[in-house]
Amino acid sequence: KMFHLQGLQMLQMLQKSLRKGLPEPLKVYETIFYINQGNPFNLKTLVDKWPDFNTVVVCPQEQMTDDLDHYTNTYKIYSKDPMKCQEFLGLPEVINWKQHLQIQSSQSSLDKVIENLAAISLGRVKQTQCILYVIPKTAKELMPSLLNARKLPDRDKLKIM
Repeated sequence: KMFHLQGLQMLQMLQKSLRKGLPEPLKVYETIFYINQGNPFNLKTLVDKWPDFNTVVVCPQEQMTDDLDHYTNTYKIYSKDPMKCQEFLGLPEVINWKQHLQIQSSQSSLDKVIENLAAISLGRVKQTQCILYVIPKTAKELMPSLLNARKLPDRDKLKIM
């Protein structure tokens, strides 16, 4: 089952819920933030259930895709329980595994699920890792509990992995 979240109220509820889990849902959170500011990239938001979702996928609207361009076909994924999201992510209406695509997530726990789905779909996965640097002021606003829990020094840049 899949739900397409539409309307400012639903998307603001999702944004508020994602904020509580930062930093793990950061990729999806930032994208929902932009969708709530007018959706300049013409994206859609899918969840496995609502309002008590487990998995969120943000991806381009169908008319914005290009089967050969993995930059255009970028999916941002967050799951509260990555072990329970494979069925949802395997739905053809959630992710089009027949096109060149890019999946972005802040959760390394999704790696195995994505590898399994790619193998089922006879695809190959090229995995890369990136490091996100956040200035302390932004980190304090978005993730105060993270800073307190780790007792991180106040530096020019804070490294979140």
